[in-house]
Amino acid sequence: MPTILIVDDTPVDLHLIEAILKKDPANDSIAKAANGMEALEKLHANGEEVDLVVTDLNMPEMNGLELVMRMQTIYPEIPVILTTAHGSEQLAVQALEQGAACYVPKALIAERLVPTVQQVRALGVAEKNYERLTDCMRTAEFTFELQNEPALFERLVEMLQQICGSLGVCEDSGQVRLGMALEGALFSACYRGNLELTLDEIDQLQLGKPEALALVEARRMSEPYKERTVRVAAKMSSNRAQFEIAFDGPGIDPATIPDPNAANALDRIGNRGLVLMQAFMDEFEFDVAAKTIRFAKVRPEAT
Repeated sequence: MPTILIVDDTPVDLHLIEAILKKDPANDSIAKAANGMEALEKLHANGEEVDLVVTDLNMPEMNGLELVMRMQTIYPEIPVILTTAHGSEQLAVQALEQGAACYVPKALIAERLVPTVQQVRALGVAEKNYERLTDCMRTAEFTFELQNEPALFERLVEMLQQICGSLGVCEDSGQVRLGMALEGALFSACYRGNLELTLDEIDQLQLGKPEALALVEARRMSEPYKERTVRVAAKMSSNRAQFEIAFDGPGIDPATIPDPNAANALDRIGNRGLVLMQAFMDEFEFDVAAKTIRFAKVRPEAT
């Protein structure tokens, strides 16, 4: 069974995070380390068994940012999720820019950590689905018009991140980060745009609250929501992947999307995808009407 490695210098937090993760039976195998140096030692001894690292940012000897940077060189295929205390948001953004997949504020860890681990793991598995076929691809260009069906978004993200990885735009954990950005844009277009959910309603939806799930299904089947679509244009080569995601509902006010450096930037689930997109992508913008999201990833040596 794949192993999650938890890294934290506080024994209480180590045990707390372990207990939270074990609420999901898929997280039965867990290893622990007290700092970044010890984490690297355990990865060196058991790296083939570890498929995910959950690390604190502020630690002695080697902090979370330094661990992310070292892992990008030695273990780039293993995604990293950060846990952050209030006041360390700027350090977290630096870690995202260096290769971390996501971060979860410690104040919200009980609610957010397991779903985040599930999302990152799912995107990691998706990298391998079409590997042999897409390895033969040199350029790709697609357009899609999608109904507001989350399952369709998930399959599209799997395909696009696999293609980008095969073309060489991004590799290893970079594919997971690209997947996080794509998911963020698609789900924002659907929930905030076409279905007009508030941030509070999206938070409730992601926590699986029955009333929020019922609201989404009701709007998907009623006017004016049911005729609205999400349109995706993707153009990918070995040097650049660019995406445009447009929707029919009211525009998303860019002023409501926090800067990644802002305190509590990831507290609202409805903002998380668009916040992470700013950290993960090389280009990011809304159109004037705020109903089209454009973003791009450029291969590092092509910049």
